[in-house]
Formats: sequence, C-alpha cells, structure tokens
Amino acid sequence: MILTRYLNRQVLQATAALSFVLLVVAVLGRLLRYLGQASQGELDPGVLLILMAYRIPGFLQLILPLALLLGILLAYGRMYADNEMTVLGACGISGKRLFRITLLSSVFTAMFVASLSLYLTPRSLARAAALIETQANLNEFDLMVPGIFQNMSDGARTSYAQTMEEGVMYQVFMHEAQADRVIVAESAQLAEGEDGRRLVEFRNGSLTEGLNGDKPLTVTSFATMGVVLPQRELVFEPVLDVEAMPNGELFNAGTADQRAELQWRFSLVVLIPVLTLLAVPFSRVNPREGQFARIVPAILLYVGYFGLLLVSRDLIARDSLPASVGLWWVHAMFAIIGWLLISGKAATLPGLGRFAHV
Repeated sequence: MILTRYLNRQVLQATAALSFVLLVVAVLGRLLRYLGQASQGELDPGVLLILMAYRIPGFLQLILPLALLLGILLAYGRMYADNEMTVLGACGISGKRLFRITLLSSVFTAMFVASLSLYLTPRSLARAAALIETQANLNEFDLMVPGIFQNMSDGARTSYAQTMEEGVMYQVFMHEAQADRVIVAESAQLAEGEDGRRLVEFRNGSLTEGLNGDKPLTVTSFATMGVVLPQRELVFEPVLDVEAMPNGELFNAGTADQRAELQWRFSLVVLIPVLTLLAVPFSRVNPREGQFARIVPAILLYVGYFGLLLVSRDLIARDSLPASVGLWWVHAMFAIIGWLLISGKAATLPGLGRFAHV
C-alpha cells in the first residue's frame, strides 16, 4: 500500500505539473488571439476572461492524456535512472504489477477527462457560442478601447477615443476611408435614431471631407452630428453545433457527424488507460541513458495514435467509415501493442522490441 501511494503520487505530481504548463501555453496562445480581435474592435474586452474560461475544459480534455503519458515517462524514468526500479524489480515488482499500480492514476485521470468531454466541454462550448452571438448585436463603438487606434471592418474605419467615462467617449477621432472623411469631436456617445437604429452622436467637433483630392476639401464645424455605423462582420471561429450538443441528443441523433462526435468524446476517456499501457514499458530506461531517453519515441507513438483517431473521426463524419468500426480499431491496435510490450512479447514488433518491459 505504501508503494502504491508512492508510485501514484510521483505520477500524479508530474502529470499535474505538465498539465499546468501545457494549459498555460494553450491559454496564452488563444488569449493573444482574442486580444488581437479586441484591439481590432471585433470583441468586447469585457468578455475576454469569460470567453477564455469557457475554452479551458476543451483544452484540458486534450492536454491531460499527453500530460499523463509524459508524467509516467518522467516519474518512472527518473526512478529507473536512480536505480529505484532495479530495487523494486528485485522485490518482485514486474512490468504487469507496475501497470496495475499505475492504473489508479489512470482511472483518476480518466474520470476527470470523462467529466470534461461528456459534460463540461459541451456546456462550455454552448455558452461560448451564445456569448459570441451577443457580440454580433454590438456596435463598433461598444467595443472601443480608450487610448488605442482601432482599425474596424478591415480598415474601413479607424477610430480613437482618449478617455471613456460612463459610456461617453472624450477627444474622439474617426477616419472613414471609403467615405473619405475625418470626424474629430470633443465627445461622442451611442444614441438611438428616429428609425430605431443605433448611431454615434458626435458633439462639438469638425467634419473634414475630400482628403484624397477626388473632391474639394471642406471643413464643417458642428455642435451635434449623428453617424449610423454598418453592421459589423465577425470573423470568429464558428462553434459547430454538434460539438455543443448534449450526449442525450447525440445518442438519439443519426447523422454521421453526430456519431463521430459521440465516439470522439468516449475515445478521449478510453485513450487514458491505453496510453498508460504504452507508457509503463516505454518508461524503462538504462541508468546510463537518463530519464529522458524515451521521451521522443513515446511522443512519436502518441502523435501516430492521436493522428489516427483524428483521421478516423473525420472519416466517420463523412460517412466513409462505418460507425461500428469507428475509432475503436485504433484503440484496439495500440492496446495490443502496449500489452505485447508490457508482457515482454514485443520481439516481433519492428523497432519496438527494445521497449519491452520484462
């Protein structure tokens, strides 16, 4: 019991640390893209953190399988390099026994991934889609960020506001390239026109037209001027309806893409024990090689495994692969490879025999 706790603690600590690092990288990458969209007036900065939170379950369900694989490799690789596994082997801890002990960490991780892929991720994607939908109803000036020149509608307009207080923008500048005019005003705020359309009401400013020389240059001062802005064109990645559907609807639905999505959710859970079966023999290293000796081969095997799952999912979605075969043939193939490795019967596997755990 003490040995079981020790080994699983080593694996889970390494998995948690790797998951945190990979999650930070994924979140920062997506957050930078959202920040770019916010600076271009495509996204309200106030919803950035909420939208990012909705994406975290989807990131985690893909990160945890890889993190567990690497966690087992690093934890057990260190123990092999420090000859701890040699002592355990002398005490009768075989590869199969080590796999059974590691299954505790695997089951814990699989349960967490199941809660993500089967419940949290679909709900989060549905809420993210609803949040993005609300952005379509916002005016460009709803998304203004004070102190930043913002190019809107692919450069059709460039807007700037020095400060903003309680919905009123001060020291406002707007250049409309197609209309060939520049508006400079002391303040501006959103208002509603007589026809019900929302517009920007500029106060105490000037309108300059004819900057390109196509028509006479004119400068007009005004006390109040309203400008109706066209509907924004959003460029967000579409959230597929099937990805946000509850499991019950996927069970009852009969389209190919819905069957593929349902199998994909369960496959992320099945992936965990199969990777554990592969990781235990791959973690066995010679003390002279060091604990990182098997990292690259294991990652290559994981890339092949995950790549086949993605290809199979796409084939099912296109109705080119029967759902009865589905993704399960990929799991079965790699489970067999893992069992041959861990049982020491992998001599017939080209290039993998030296990883056999005996």
